Amino acid sequence: MLRDGVSSMILSLAKIKHHPHMVQEYRVTADLPDPAAAGFLDFALAGPALFCGAVTNRGGGLFLVEGKYTAQVKLACSRCLAAFTLPVSGEIKAVYGPSAADDAEGELDYRELSGDEIALGGMILDEISFSLPMQPLCNEECRGLCPFCGIDLNSGNCDCAGEQIDPRWEKLTEFRPAGK
Repeated sequence: MLRDGVSSMILSLAKIKHHPHMVQEYRVTADLPDPAAAGFLDFALAGPALFCGAVTNRGGGLFLVEGKYTAQVKLACSRCLAAFTLPVSGEIKAVYGPSAADDAEGELDYRELSGDEIALGGMILDEISFSLPMQPLCNEECRGLCPFCGIDLNSGNCDCAGEQIDPRWEKLTEFRPAGK
C-alpha cells in the first residue's frame, strides 16, 4: 500500500502497529522544519522534500524505516558569496522503538518512538547537513571576489594593481630573489 502525503513529514503507523512483519510503503512530499530553528545556520531549504520508502513492523514495538530523500537547499558560494540552489539526496535507515538504544555494530540509528507516528523531518535535516560540501561552490569555475576591492570576478575584472602587499609584510620583499 502506498500512502501519499503533503504538508508534513509524518509517517503514520496506525495500519501496521499491531501486525508484526507487515510493511507499509510511503511517498511523502512535505516541508521540513526550519533549519535555522533546528540549529543549522549554514543552509536553508528551497522547497519541500520528498521521502520514498517503507516502514516494517519488526515486532516488539520496533519499526524499521528505510528509504531515500531528495531536497533542494539554498547555500552561499564560499568563493563569491552568491546564493545558489543545490540538489541533495540520500538514504535513511533507522529503527524506532519504545526507548532509544545504541547499535553495537553502528549500522543502524535507533530512535525513540512515542505514539503512532514517526516524524522524519529532524532526521532528514541531520542527513542533509552531513551531506553538504564543506566549501560549497556555485560552480567549479567560480573566480571568487577580488581580495583588494571585493568585486565579483565572475562578473568582470577589477582595476586593482595586481598583487598588493600588506604593509605589515612589506619588509619581507627585501628577501625576494632578484627578478621575481
